Amino acid sequence: MAIKNIPLLNKKKQTFDIFLPVIDETFSLERTIQIIEKNNSKFISKYLIVLSKTKSMLKSKQTANKLKKKYRNKIKIIFQKEKFIGGALKSAIKNINSSHFILMASDLETDPKDVTKLINLSMKNPNKIIVANRWLKKNSFEGYSVIKLILNKIFQLFFASLFLVSLSDLTFAYRVYPSKLIKKLKLQENRHPVLLETVLIPIRLGIKFIEIPSKWRSRLEGNTNNTFFRNFAYILTGFRIFFSSKKKLTK
Repeated sequence: MAIKNIPLLNKKKQTFDIFLPVIDETFSLERTIQIIEKNNSKFISKYLIVLSKTKSMLKSKQTANKLKKKYRNKIKIIFQKEKFIGGALKSAIKNINSSHFILMASDLETDPKDVTKLINLSMKNPNKIIVANRWLKKNSFEGYSVIKLILNKIFQLFFASLFLVSLSDLTFAYRVYPSKLIKKLKLQENRHPVLLETVLIPIRLGIKFIEIPSKWRSRLEGNTNNTFFRNFAYILTGFRIFFSSKKKLTK
Protein backbone atom coordinates (compact mmCIF):
# COMPACT_ATOMS: atom_id res chain seq x y z
CA MET A 1 0.00 0.00 0.00
CA ALA A 2 1.41 3.39 -0.97
CA ILE A 3 0.91 6.52 1.07
CA LYS A 4 -0.86 9.32 -0.72
CA ASN A 5 1.22 12.34 -1.73
CA ILE A 6 4.51 10.41 -1.61
CA PRO A 7 5.73 10.10 -5.22
CA LEU A 8 8.03 7.37 -6.48
CA LEU A 9 11.69 8.33 -6.14
CA ASN A 10 14.39 8.48 -8.80
CA LYS A 11 17.41 6.53 -7.63
CA LYS A 12 19.73 8.65 -9.80
CA LYS A 13 18.98 11.67 -7.66
CA GLN A 14 19.42 10.09 -4.25
CA THR A 15 21.27 11.91 -1.50
CA PHE A 16 21.34 11.18 2.21
CA ASP A 17 21.10 13.16 5.43
CA ILE A 18 22.34 11.36 8.55
CA PHE A 19 20.88 11.79 12.03
CA LEU A 20 23.51 11.82 14.79
CA PRO A 21 22.13 12.60 18.28
CA VAL A 22 24.85 13.63 20.72
CA ILE A 23 24.85 13.80 24.52
CA ASP A 24 28.30 12.69 25.75
CA GLU A 25 29.99 11.33 22.60
CA THR A 26 33.31 12.76 21.39
CA PHE A 27 35.75 10.39 19.67
CA SER A 28 32.86 8.05 18.81
CA LEU A 29 31.15 10.84 16.90
CA GLU A 30 34.38 11.75 15.12
CA ARG A 31 35.07 8.13 14.20
CA THR A 32 31.52 7.63 12.92
CA ILE A 33 31.75 10.56 10.52
CA GLN A 34 35.32 9.71 9.50
CA ILE A 35 34.33 6.18 8.42
CA ILE A 36 31.22 7.32 6.57
CA GLU A 37 33.11 10.09 4.76
CA LYS A 38 35.84 7.71 3.70
CA ASN A 39 33.43 5.29 2.05
CA ASN A 40 30.36 7.30 1.11
CA SER A 41 31.18 11.00 1.00
CA LYS A 42 29.69 11.65 -2.44
CA PHE A 43 26.26 10.44 -1.32
CA ILE A 44 26.08 12.37 1.96
CA SER A 45 24.50 15.79 1.88
CA LYS A 46 24.41 16.62 5.59
CA TYR A 47 25.31 15.17 8.97
CA LEU A 48 22.52 16.40 11.23
CA ILE A 49 24.24 16.57 14.63
CA VAL A 50 21.51 17.17 17.20
CA LEU A 51 22.49 18.58 20.58
CA SER A 52 20.60 19.41 23.75
CA LYS A 53 21.35 22.80 25.24
CA THR A 54 21.01 21.40 28.76
CA LYS A 55 21.99 17.71 28.46
CA SER A 56 24.82 17.60 25.91
CA MET A 57 28.26 17.76 27.53
CA LEU A 58 30.51 20.73 26.82
CA LYS A 59 33.17 18.41 25.36
CA SER A 60 30.58 16.98 22.97
CA LYS A 61 29.51 20.45 21.82
CA GLN A 62 33.17 21.30 21.28
CA THR A 63 33.62 18.13 19.21
CA ALA A 64 30.61 19.02 17.08
CA ASN A 65 32.02 22.50 16.43
CA LYS A 66 35.41 21.02 15.56
CA LEU A 67 33.77 18.71 13.05
CA LYS A 68 31.86 21.60 11.53
CA LYS A 69 35.13 23.41 10.89
CA LYS A 70 36.67 20.29 9.38
CA TYR A 71 33.80 19.23 7.13
CA ARG A 72 32.34 22.73 6.64
CA ASN A 73 28.97 22.70 4.88
CA LYS A 74 28.39 18.98 5.41
CA ILE A 75 27.79 19.45 9.14
CA LYS A 76 24.59 20.99 10.44
CA ILE A 77 24.39 21.48 14.21
CA ILE A 78 20.84 21.53 15.53
CA PHE A 79 19.67 22.24 19.07
CA GLN A 80 16.60 20.16 19.74
CA LYS A 81 13.32 21.85 20.68
CA GLU A 82 11.75 18.93 22.58
CA LYS A 83 13.28 16.65 25.22
CA PHE A 84 14.94 13.27 24.92
CA ILE A 85 15.78 11.16 21.86
CA GLY A 86 12.31 11.67 20.42
CA GLY A 87 12.75 15.42 20.52
CA ALA A 88 16.16 15.09 18.88
CA LEU A 89 14.75 12.92 16.09
CA LYS A 90 11.83 15.25 15.43
CA SER A 91 14.21 18.22 15.22
CA ALA A 92 16.38 16.34 12.73
CA ILE A 93 13.40 15.36 10.57
CA LYS A 94 12.39 19.03 10.28
CA ASN A 95 15.85 19.77 8.85
CA ILE A 96 15.97 17.04 6.18
CA ASN A 97 16.80 18.33 2.70
CA SER A 98 17.95 15.10 1.03
CA SER A 99 15.90 12.42 -0.69
CA HIS A 100 16.74 9.92 2.04
CA PHE A 101 17.34 9.93 5.79
CA ILE A 102 19.66 7.62 7.74
CA LEU A 103 18.71 6.94 11.34
CA MET A 104 21.66 5.77 13.45
CA ALA A 105 23.66 6.47 16.63
CA SER A 106 26.83 8.48 17.21
CA ASP A 107 28.30 6.15 19.85
CA LEU A 108 29.48 3.34 17.48
CA GLU A 109 26.75 0.96 18.67
CA THR A 110 25.56 1.20 15.07
CA ASP A 111 28.54 0.17 12.92
CA PRO A 112 29.25 3.09 10.54
CA LYS A 113 30.91 0.70 8.08
CA ASP A 114 27.45 -0.67 7.30
CA VAL A 115 26.33 2.69 5.90
CA THR A 116 27.83 1.55 2.59
CA LYS A 117 25.54 -1.48 2.45
CA LEU A 118 22.52 0.56 3.52
CA ILE A 119 23.13 3.18 0.84
CA ASN A 120 23.78 0.64 -1.91
CA LEU A 121 20.51 -1.15 -1.20
CA SER A 122 18.63 2.11 -0.93
CA MET A 123 19.98 3.19 -4.32
CA LYS A 124 18.53 0.03 -5.84
CA ASN A 125 15.28 0.27 -3.85
CA PRO A 126 14.63 3.99 -3.32
CA ASN A 127 11.02 3.58 -2.16
CA LYS A 128 11.71 0.98 0.52
CA ILE A 129 13.05 1.23 4.06
CA ILE A 130 16.42 -0.48 4.51
CA VAL A 131 16.83 -1.99 7.98
CA ALA A 132 19.95 -3.18 9.81
CA ASN A 133 19.24 -6.40 11.71
CA ARG A 134 21.27 -7.89 14.57
CA TRP A 135 19.50 -11.25 14.46
CA LEU A 136 20.32 -12.33 10.91
CA LYS A 137 23.74 -13.69 11.89
CA LYS A 138 25.08 -15.32 15.03
CA ASN A 139 27.29 -13.46 17.50
CA SER A 140 26.06 -10.02 16.42
CA PHE A 141 25.74 -8.68 19.98
CA GLU A 142 28.90 -7.59 21.79
CA GLY A 143 28.60 -6.52 25.41
CA TYR A 144 24.82 -7.02 25.53
CA SER A 145 23.24 -8.25 28.75
CA VAL A 146 22.08 -11.89 28.54
CA ILE A 147 18.78 -11.05 30.22
CA LYS A 148 18.18 -8.13 27.85
CA LEU A 149 19.08 -10.37 24.91
CA ILE A 150 16.48 -12.98 25.88
CA LEU A 151 13.79 -10.35 26.50
CA ASN A 152 14.69 -8.64 23.24
CA LYS A 153 14.20 -11.86 21.30
CA ILE A 154 10.84 -12.53 22.93
CA PHE A 155 9.73 -8.99 22.13
CA GLN A 156 10.81 -9.30 18.49
CA LEU A 157 8.99 -12.61 18.01
CA PHE A 158 5.80 -11.41 19.66
CA PHE A 159 5.43 -8.12 17.79
CA ALA A 160 6.55 -9.56 14.46
CA SER A 161 3.77 -12.12 14.85
CA LEU A 162 1.26 -9.49 15.97
CA PHE A 163 2.00 -7.25 12.98
CA LEU A 164 2.35 -10.23 10.60
CA VAL A 165 5.81 -9.28 9.35
CA SER A 166 9.01 -11.25 8.86
CA LEU A 167 11.20 -8.48 10.32
CA SER A 168 13.15 -9.88 13.25
CA ASP A 169 14.70 -6.68 14.64
CA LEU A 170 12.13 -3.99 15.29
CA THR A 171 14.14 -2.09 17.92
CA PHE A 172 17.55 -1.58 16.29
CA ALA A 173 17.43 2.07 15.24
CA TYR A 174 19.71 1.79 12.23
CA ARG A 175 17.72 2.36 9.05
CA VAL A 176 17.37 4.32 5.81
CA TYR A 177 14.06 6.02 5.01
CA PRO A 178 12.72 7.87 1.99
CA SER A 179 12.59 11.38 3.45
CA LYS A 180 9.06 12.07 2.24
CA LEU A 181 7.91 9.02 4.16
CA ILE A 182 9.50 9.75 7.53
CA LYS A 183 8.24 13.33 7.36
CA LYS A 184 4.69 11.95 7.10
CA LEU A 185 4.86 9.83 10.25
CA LYS A 186 3.05 11.19 13.29
CA LEU A 187 5.58 10.46 16.04
CA GLN A 188 4.17 10.81 19.56
CA GLU A 189 6.87 9.34 21.77
CA ASN A 190 9.70 11.44 23.22
CA ARG A 191 11.81 8.70 24.78
CA HIS A 192 13.33 5.64 23.08
CA PRO A 193 10.01 4.04 22.04
CA VAL A 194 9.97 6.66 19.27
CA LEU A 195 12.48 4.38 17.54
CA LEU A 196 9.88 1.61 17.58
CA GLU A 197 7.27 4.02 16.21
CA THR A 198 9.48 4.69 13.19
CA VAL A 199 9.27 1.03 12.16
CA LEU A 200 5.81 -0.04 13.31
CA ILE A 201 3.95 2.87 11.72
CA PRO A 202 5.40 2.12 8.25
CA ILE A 203 4.51 -1.55 8.78
CA ARG A 204 0.90 -0.56 9.49
CA LEU A 205 0.96 1.58 6.35
CA GLY A 206 2.16 -1.30 4.19
CA ILE A 207 5.63 0.05 3.39
CA LYS A 208 8.13 -2.55 2.20
CA PHE A 209 11.39 -3.28 4.07
CA ILE A 210 14.72 -4.87 3.17
CA GLU A 211 17.05 -6.19 5.89
CA ILE A 212 20.82 -6.43 6.06
CA PRO A 213 22.87 -8.16 8.77
CA SER A 214 24.66 -5.86 11.18
CA LYS A 215 26.49 -6.11 14.49
CA TRP A 216 25.89 -4.21 17.72
CA ARG A 217 28.55 -3.49 20.29
CA SER A 218 28.34 -1.66 23.57
CA ARG A 219 29.42 1.96 23.49
CA LEU A 220 33.02 2.78 24.37
CA GLU A 221 32.28 6.15 25.97
CA GLY A 222 29.47 7.84 27.84
CA ASN A 223 26.39 6.24 29.34
CA THR A 224 23.23 4.88 27.81
CA ASN A 225 20.17 7.09 28.22
CA ASN A 226 17.79 4.15 27.90
CA THR A 227 17.57 2.34 31.23
CA PHE A 228 16.52 -1.32 31.53
CA PHE A 229 13.03 -0.68 32.94
CA ARG A 230 12.23 1.97 30.35
CA ASN A 231 12.39 -0.76 27.73
CA PHE A 232 9.00 -2.03 28.93
CA ALA A 233 7.43 1.17 27.56
CA TYR A 234 8.05 -0.27 24.09
CA ILE A 235 5.23 -2.75 24.75
CA LEU A 236 2.68 0.01 25.32
CA THR A 237 3.85 1.80 22.18
CA GLY A 238 3.55 -1.37 20.12
CA PHE A 239 -0.04 -2.01 21.21
CA ARG A 240 -1.01 1.65 20.73
CA ILE A 241 0.14 1.57 17.12
CA PHE A 242 -1.46 -1.81 16.47
CA PHE A 243 -4.88 -0.55 17.59
CA SER A 244 -4.59 2.90 15.97
CA SER A 245 -6.28 3.71 12.68
CA LYS A 246 -3.92 4.47 9.80
CA LYS A 247 -5.23 8.02 9.59
CA LYS A 248 -4.03 8.70 13.13
CA LEU A 249 -0.51 7.50 12.32
CA THR A 250 0.30 10.04 9.61
CA LYS A 251 0.23 13.82 9.35
